[in-house]
Amino acid sequence: MKILIVDDHQLFADALSITLKNAYAEASITTCEQPKWLLDNRQLLPAYDLVILDQAMPDLDGLTLWSLIGRLMGEAKVLVCSGSATETTVRRAVQLKVNGFVDKSESVEQILFAIREVMTGRSYFSESFRLMAGSAPEEALTLTRQQLAILAMLQEGHGNKEIARQLFVSVNTIKTHLRLLYEKLDVPNRTACIEKARQMGLL
Repeated sequence: MKILIVDDHQLFADALSITLKNAYAEASITTCEQPKWLLDNRQLLPAYDLVILDQAMPDLDGLTLWSLIGRLMGEAKVLVCSGSATETTVRRAVQLKVNGFVDKSESVEQILFAIREVMTGRSYFSESFRLMAGSAPEEALTLTRQQLAILAMLQEGHGNKEIARQLFVSVNTIKTHLRLLYEKLDVPNRTACIEKARQMGLL
């Protein structure tokens, strides 16, 4: 079993790695402090069985990263770690169908329990996440993982060519996705698309 920990806080990543090595002696555990490094080394991604992602990272947050790399990772499970659950992160996590969401403030035992649940094919969502999900209004709009990735890159100001390069698709495919996004969000252009997505908690 191969586990990838993506967290810009080295102390947390190292502590979690040591904890996991004690719990799973047979596991191969890798830590990554710079999420964008993974985008340039995508050929390594299919080897992992579990990805533990920090949500709040300065260059690329965990959910945006998963929207970019998730489809490249086959049957890999993903557990998102967060300092706190917000309505926006809850909405995005639901849209991306993550396997679990755990608060970093939870005990080591609880975090290990969350990891075990996700690794065995079940799901784990912290109480704060479940409370937030229960209080958030139901959203009928559903976007694909690729459309969510495109939204995230639109927000960062990337053009069609760069988005196509990052997603390994043609520029025409990106144009098609943009047209569908405009239709789903009922907007005329990129600026309005980004603003509407923010209002809906998709970004």
